[in-house]
Amino acid sequence: MLGINVTQENHILSLEIDRPSAKNAINQDMYKALADTIEACQSNNSVRAILLHAQGGVFTSGNDMQDFLAISHGAQDNHAGRFIKALIRNKKPVVAVVEGAAIGIGTTLLQFCDFVFISPHAFFKTPFAQLGLCPEFASSQYLSRLIGIRKAKAMLMLGEIMTAEEALSLGFVTSLSYNPMEDANSCLDQLTLLPPSAMQISKSMLVDFEVNELIDTVDAENKQLFHLLTQPEAREAITAFLEKRPADFSQF
Repeated sequence: MLGINVTQENHILSLEIDRPSAKNAINQDMYKALADTIEACQSNNSVRAILLHAQGGVFTSGNDMQDFLAISHGAQDNHAGRFIKALIRNKKPVVAVVEGAAIGIGTTLLQFCDFVFISPHAFFKTPFAQLGLCPEFASSQYLSRLIGIRKAKAMLMLGEIMTAEEALSLGFVTSLSYNPMEDANSCLDQLTLLPPSAMQISKSMLVDFEVNELIDTVDAENKQLFHLLTQPEAREAITAFLEKRPADFSQF
């Protein structure tokens, strides 16, 4: 699949982001591949855990800006929302490995991974307001639960970076090391050896009580996000990003 490498071995479904030419930015085709694969594996008993990782030293630079620009001119988001909801509803344990930048959805999708292993080079940023947009992937509600309201406001309103050390100390990630993939594989080995029904029921007991609330939050956020994408502020921010120049909001 273009941009997403899907493999399965030893009960582990591996989803690898692989689009180095765009710093692993995720476009609609990639969202479709992720959503299709996560949805399909729910009924596949041979999959006991999911590994989410990336090639090239960057986890992801976020949403593809060309897709955002197209949506601002009337195109539809057909698959990003599907992926978001598929990950929130997913019953299988998810292990993520982050080495390098995790921007935008690269940060917010990690909220719904069960174990997150990172390198010292990892960092996290949600520059939604800087793009004339608003929080997504239930981050307006969920991120503050994970890292505290003050840091969540700094990230979601000011686009402040969360360093690898902060992510560990605030409880956003599971472990910080120079060999995060090795740590992830050790975790995956444990997950796949445990009774799968007990594992999935345990995860469901931890998260199912808030799934409907999170889906409602995603829908409310997306309504605002897609409205903002059609506004002059977002068009200026996205165009400036693509033209590699500072955005000018003085006229608004």
